[in-house]
Amino acid sequence: MMTETQTQPQRRPVIFWFLLFFASLGAMGLILDQSDISDPLIANAMMLVPMIFLVKAGLNAMHNAGRQGERGSPQRNYLMRMLVVSLAYVGSLFAATSLINDGDPITPLSVAIAIVPGLAVVGYFWAMGRYIVELKDEFVRMLMVRQSLIATGLAFSAASVWGFLESFEQAPHLDAYWWPILWFFGIGVGAIVNKIQYGTTGEDCS
Repeated sequence: MMTETQTQPQRRPVIFWFLLFFASLGAMGLILDQSDISDPLIANAMMLVPMIFLVKAGLNAMHNAGRQGERGSPQRNYLMRMLVVSLAYVGSLFAATSLINDGDPITPLSVAIAIVPGLAVVGYFWAMGRYIVELKDEFVRMLMVRQSLIATGLAFSAASVWGFLESFEQAPHLDAYWWPILWFFGIGVGAIVNKIQYGTTGEDCS
């Protein structure tokens, strides 16, 4: 007779691969900073190497969510969408930095190439929204909505304050794509707030 541990797929490591991703990302950045590599194509290709570890982390996380059956389906779908969007973002950013150089004339083609990374970031918000819609557990949904509201409040507040500082020439110009990055940081802050207030981030409840 087969035991439960034999019939149920084993959990696969996720944090380990995420740590490898960040370590390799830092290593590649250090190598590029200390080397004489000036070809943008080679530099961008080197920065794609860490994505191997990110993809592995995403696939393992999807596997772990799939162990929960129908209960883990929303999380698995969410992770799949985030992985696809991440690959689209990195690929489009690689193409844009390789094909568009400083001083190049603005053309419909250059605009189309430059806009794709931004649309990929929009895909992250879409994936998060779909995840909230697909969640069946009302408590977990509430936690995710709280995370999103905290992230939105943090990003919009920072953008407002910095915008006025910049308007009155009290702060340097900051590219607008930094505000979505701050929003993603705010998602992590929201998870910590949920953990403190409710004792869970929601992942262990799905």
